Amino acid sequence: MPDLIILNLSNTETQMKKIILIATAIIMLASFKSQAQSVQTNQINNNVSPESPQVIPPLKLMESIDTVGWSPYSIPDYFADSMNDDELTQTESKDRRSEIAAEIADFAAQFIGRRYRLGATGPKSFDCSGLIAYIFKKAGIELNRTSKMQYAQGSEVPKEDLKPGDLMFFSSPRSGRGRVGHVAMVVDVDPDSGKCTFIHASTSKGVSYQTFPDGGYFSRNYIGAKRVIA
Repeated sequence: MPDLIILNLSNTETQMKKIILIATAIIMLASFKSQAQSVQTNQINNNVSPESPQVIPPLKLMESIDTVGWSPYSIPDYFADSMNDDELTQTESKDRRSEIAAEIADFAAQFIGRRYRLGATGPKSFDCSGLIAYIFKKAGIELNRTSKMQYAQGSEVPKEDLKPGDLMFFSSPRSGRGRVGHVAMVVDVDPDSGKCTFIHASTSKGVSYQTFPDGGYFSRNYIGAKRVIA
């Protein structure tokens, strides 16, 4: 009986299916061995020389949704393909997230220079959360109205793992130290330095780009980041 390769099944969603398939493979291989032994026994009982060419009947497969048309030798290939499904899905998800982030960044670029106005939601003027909600809505992503409420959305992202499309949150003179009062969106990350560029609606410059960390105001008032693009 061929050596059986033990696979590490880590994906909980497909674990049961793979266990069933492994069990099926074991049963089929055991059946194959049993058939071979049966042929050998018949040879001995019928005084057939072991050197005489004999044809072992093909293995009859269990007919189920998972095994129709399979051979024992195709099972390892299936497992290899199946285990790559998660990696492909993750890659596709990252690619799609990057595409959406790029679309939002391109759309937001047209508003560079628009003036800041408290409570404004665009497109002629914006406050910080108004800008972010406006540009994300273009991509079909609904965000809350205020920066504090937006901070309650999405999943947390470490500063070292910022990607285009992530939201960055800061405190402001109005909100007070340590409280969310300003929001921006990452549009670019330098892979070498780790520095990023974000777009935001600034009270002094209107809609503009800013480098982070800046070693100044934004570095001191940074609170955290959230990922809202699934």
